[in-house]
Amino acid sequence: MAVFALVDANNFYASCEKLFNPSLKHRPVVVLSNNDGCVVARSAEVKALGIPMGTPWFKLRDEARRHGIVAFSSNYALYADLSNRVVEILSGFTPSLEVYSIDESFLDLSGLAQEGYLAYGAKIRERVADWVGLAVCVGIGPTKTLAKLANHCAKKALAGSNGVCDLSALSETQLTALFSRIEVNEVWGVGRKLSESLEAMGIRTVQQLREADAETIRSRFSVVLERTVRELRGVSCLDMEEVAPAKQQIMSSRSFGSLVYDLADLEEAVAAYISRAAEKLRGQNSLAGA
Repeated sequence: MAVFALVDANNFYASCEKLFNPSLKHRPVVVLSNNDGCVVARSAEVKALGIPMGTPWFKLRDEARRHGIVAFSSNYALYADLSNRVVEILSGFTPSLEVYSIDESFLDLSGLAQEGYLAYGAKIRERVADWVGLAVCVGIGPTKTLAKLANHCAKKALAGSNGVCDLSALSETQLTALFSRIEVNEVWGVGRKLSESLEAMGIRTVQQLREADAETIRSRFSVVLERTVRELRGVSCLDMEEVAPAKQQIMSSRSFGSLVYDLADLEEAVAAYISRAAEKLRGQNSLAGA
């Protein structure tokens, strides 16, 4: 049977900043978008204050002073370097690894964990913490979708312990009870609009989506969501992508730190961002369609 793990670094950008400044260990930290426009990452302390992602920094300044929030400009060179170090460590745990994003990687663990997958996940967490200094959560399941959901459970301490959750170790009764407590929008690929459409059909929890008729889901929505239903049932439909496919869409998007009144300033920014997008395009040997 296939077994996948999803390893996700906790509050990655904010954790990277804290790593090099021990005095910030228990301080609330935010990372801002380019030009210090809005919040793109929050430490656990900031999340506890109820500050949402994407909040413009100029609206936060008074609250930041009140709560002692420390703000950093984005340092993507630092984040990429630490991400590469984590990936290098993870590659020692599996011959098949997919880097899904800067702070997330899928691992194929099939047949690798002689001591059990929970212990193997704990060993991954310990190695990353010891060698890099970052905390990660590990979600394990028989499909990529279930591994992603297990990671959510590990972060929220809904199942498992110490940042590791292995859904493949739970009985059907335990899975039903767990999935009945989790809202459907926590499923990988189910965003706000899709969850609203599902809720209109009476599908509000992960368990209800898991029990839905796959053919009906396909006809009303898409083959992608049908695969999600089957993956929630433990049928692996998504293979590992060890070589990332070329992007079909490239975006270079930034927020301004203050209101812009001068057309020349706006033109300069647009030209710079178009240049960066074109650089990414050339980097993957692609062509613009229009």
